[in-house]
Formats: sequence, structure tokens, C-alpha cells
Amino acid sequence: MAEIKTEAKISVAQAPRLEAQLKEVLEQTGEDIVVNMEDTTYISSVGLRVFASVQKKVNAGGRSMVLINVKPQILEIFEVTGFVGVLTVE
Repeated sequence: MAEIKTEAKISVAQAPRLEAQLKEVLEQTGEDIVVNMEDTTYISSVGLRVFASVQKKVNAGGRSMVLINVKPQILEIFEVTGFVGVLTVE
């Protein structure tokens, strides 16, 4: 499994870098992805779109992406937006 660690904020400034990292793992390694969110305290709608887009590619490729160490305030955003049913959060 490839692990990617997210930054404190996932907003319009950081989202493209995160998306590039996730897509690189998918395209070059073919490994499952673990996203360590222990430092993340904020996520914008752009960040949510990155996860939705990558999750689609992960599912199509028969692989998995797991989000770990998700802070309660981020988990609440995932729940309110319906992403808990789409993403695997541990």
C-alpha cells in the first residue's frame, strides 16, 4: 500500500497537489492507497471533489483507498455531505 499524508488544509491551493499525488500512485504503482489525514483540520469543496474523483478511478481499477486518522470535524463534513457512504474512513 502507498501512503499519502495530507496537509493541514485541503483547499483550492493544496487540492491540485493532493490530486496529482493520488493519481500518480494510481497510474504508476497500481497499489492501494492509504490517505493519512492526521494533520488535516480543514477541507473545502475542492478537496471533497478530489477525493470523489480519485475514488471513482480507484473503484474502476479494482483497488482501494482508505482514509485514516480523520479528525472529528473532518469526519462530520464527510457525514454531512454524504461522503461517508462513498469513501472508506477508518
